[in-house]
Amino acid sequence: MAKMADHTPLPVPLASPLAALRLRDPARQSGLMRALAVVPEAEADVLVLDLRQGEAVPGDAAAFDGALLVLSDDAAHAADTAIAGVLPAAATDRQVAAAVAALAEGLTVRVPAERDHPGFAPRDPHSRPLLTPREVEVLALVGEGQSNKAIARRLGISAHTVKYHLEAIFTKLGVRSRAEAVTRGLRLGVHVL
Repeated sequence: MAKMADHTPLPVPLASPLAALRLRDPARQSGLMRALAVVPEAEADVLVLDLRQGEAVPGDAAAFDGALLVLSDDAAHAADTAIAGVLPAAATDRQVAAAVAALAEGLTVRVPAERDHPGFAPRDPHSRPLLTPREVEVLALVGEGQSNKAIARRLGISAHTVKYHLEAIFTKLGVRSRAEAVTRGLRLGVHVL
């Protein structure tokens, strides 16, 4: 019997994405220049810039024709959906290069919540928490888009108990839907860790 030829198409290598840099640290700039195909902003697919806590994206950067990759530890930047990519200020050159490639392909880049502290926590460690630790876990999983059954499996509790926790969360936050609960929790000073 003759062996059939495999007609699986070979992956097409992607062109190196072009990046422009606006960084304060010359050593960081130099390292990223070696890791990326750096070009003038007018030719770039992605603009990489670093921002400090509370600093807004400059107007000319916001008007950039490609994707923005912000290196910042400010939670407001991570929550800003107008910014295509956000990495921590200490992201490695390799992480930045991977993010640039993803952004050039039309993806969004965000660092996932820390696995050691899943969910939401009050911003002020001295304030009394609005939600119990279990409610915080449930709200975090709701924020990830998990169903009640998936939350129950993940936390090792029943779907009925998840529903009970959601009712308590809705009451405490004064909301009527899952999306409102996540949004209201964030507005009340609760943030994803």
